[in-house]
Amino acid sequence: MIAAVGLWIWAIGGTLAGDGYRNLAGQLVGGDFIQLYTLGHVAFDGAYPALDAADALHARQVELLPASDPEFYFPVYPPQAALVFAPLARLPYAVALGIWTFLLVLAYAGIVWRTWQSVRDVLPDPVFVAAAAAAFPPFVNLVLFGQTTLFPLLGFFLGWLALERGRPIYAGAALTLLAIKPQFGLALGAVVILTGQWRILAGALLGFAVQASAVIVLMGEKTIATYAGNVLGFARIEPLLEPKPWQMHSLRSLTNLVPEIGTILFLLLAAGVVLVAAAVWRSTAPLPAKFSVLVMGSVLVNPHLFVYDAAVLALPLLWLGGWMERDRLEFRRAYWLSVYALFVLFLIPTARFVYVQLSVVVLVWLFWRVAQIARSDRITVAAV
Repeated sequence: MIAAVGLWIWAIGGTLAGDGYRNLAGQLVGGDFIQLYTLGHVAFDGAYPALDAADALHARQVELLPASDPEFYFPVYPPQAALVFAPLARLPYAVALGIWTFLLVLAYAGIVWRTWQSVRDVLPDPVFVAAAAAAFPPFVNLVLFGQTTLFPLLGFFLGWLALERGRPIYAGAALTLLAIKPQFGLALGAVVILTGQWRILAGALLGFAVQASAVIVLMGEKTIATYAGNVLGFARIEPLLEPKPWQMHSLRSLTNLVPEIGTILFLLLAAGVVLVAAAVWRSTAPLPAKFSVLVMGSVLVNPHLFVYDAAVLALPLLWLGGWMERDRLEFRRAYWLSVYALFVLFLIPTARFVYVQLSVVVLVWLFWRVAQIARSDRITVAAV
């Protein structure tokens, strides 16, 4: 509770004490929301912006909010993002940001509350859960940056609910919400194929078809081709997108320490994570444990995972907490200590001091130990 109060006093105070649209640290209020706000404007004014039109996109951004001139963004978001944020883009920036912030907090609170319902028999203290959820550093950063990680979080949550009810096609359709941040789907797609979850795959294809149809109808068929061209051009602008080591919380932050073989090492480690997650999915472990390993694996193999993207871990931390308290008491102490360590290390940029972002080390260890426990009952379960 002390952490939650302290973090939000810092977040709100730093925002309100700033100058205009700049917070006390000189950062743009709402951070990355401006690129979504701008995309919601330009995507319907003409052709969907290509990478080569980044300067024109920036000019439009500055026209909409002059205070955002120091921030420069490439059009890396898929066109679905423009569809989602188009209604907010018709409002003044401050109003749109306020509504989006309210929706972020409300949706996060609802997701955490509903997830907690599944484990409240062994985690009965709602005040503790609420305080922990509010004090989770990735959530605080998600709100401060006005980011879109809500969609992967909602996709994982709805996918879990659908599978709990034995509806894999609905689960696949829900998981296509990850398309707003497609890098979250790398591990998921591989695990679905490797484990033969064909009905989940069918639901995903249906969901993608609906999204593509909406884009074509509302934005024109050339939009798909333009975005595909942008994706092919990401390698060209990757050095400009590469975050600082202390800003990353995935395996990429570790493999970048050896740039000569970093890409190859990342691919090998990512393949290992996928194989482990697939093995867990085939096991007899309960669904929350399987889904927890899948979400943690999706975080680890995400090549550009900022701290606000780690907000999706709110789900597995709750699911695993319930599983440990209910069935795995021998690991519960180590589990909760690792959870507390994650909270602290998501706040501290350790890579600035010791080269390694220690949050990744803790998450790798937790992923591996949970996977070991989940696989203790050998593989016997058929595909959904």
